[in-house]
Amino acid sequence: MYGRDFYGNADCVDCDHVLKCTACYECVNAKECWECKHLQDCWNCQNCEWGYDLRGCQNCIGCAGLRKKSFHIFNQPYSEEEYYEKNRTLAPEEIEAGFAEVKQKTPRVYSTQLSAENCIGENISHSQNAYHCFDVDGCQDIMYIAEVKDIKDSCDIFCLEHAELCYECSSNYKLTNCNFCFLCCDASDLEYCELCFNCKDCFGCISLHNKQYYILNKPYSREEYFQKIAQLRKEDFYGRKFLPPAHPEEDTVLNWPCL
Repeated sequence: MYGRDFYGNADCVDCDHVLKCTACYECVNAKECWECKHLQDCWNCQNCEWGYDLRGCQNCIGCAGLRKKSFHIFNQPYSEEEYYEKNRTLAPEEIEAGFAEVKQKTPRVYSTQLSAENCIGENISHSQNAYHCFDVDGCQDIMYIAEVKDIKDSCDIFCLEHAELCYECSSNYKLTNCNFCFLCCDASDLEYCELCFNCKDCFGCISLHNKQYYILNKPYSREEYFQKIAQLRKEDFYGRKFLPPAHPEEDTVLNWPCL
């Protein structure tokens, strides 16, 4: 509960972008971790608290940048007995302060990538030709994109899965050849649409289900639809973000605080 971007997890609370984790609390960008707390960018860890950029570690507290280590506190090794004894005496404030100091002193990689080729960005995995992309997995030939999975040949995207040939879309699922769309699902050939599900060939529509050849929520024949689209191209309206947003700016991600 209280999580975001959860995949294959169990018994996790207050986490964001976690994959195949169990019994974790307040973790961000964690994969295959078990009984961990306050981790960021950590993989395959067990019984770790307050960690950053850990890989294959067990029983570590306030550590950063470690690989396959056990019984470490603030990046210093301890015997198993010493580790548990010191753990009992550490106050929460002392752990947070020590962890902040360790993070400041530990060198960091410029980008976290796994099985990535020709990519620029952060937290990129199993992808190819990704330019200025963040939190992407299983993607190819994309640019200026954040929080996506399994998309191809797309640009300027936020929150999208299983799609291709999309531009300027946000918070969608399973799209093909769609532009300027928001909260649409299982759709293709949409433009300037919002909350359209199982739709095809729609332009400037909102809240449609199982529809095709609609413009501004009005039905057209196939021939009329493409004639109208061609007319919009000639009038230089086509391709511009001229439709007003359906929600006030304060209710959108544009108003999120940047820390």
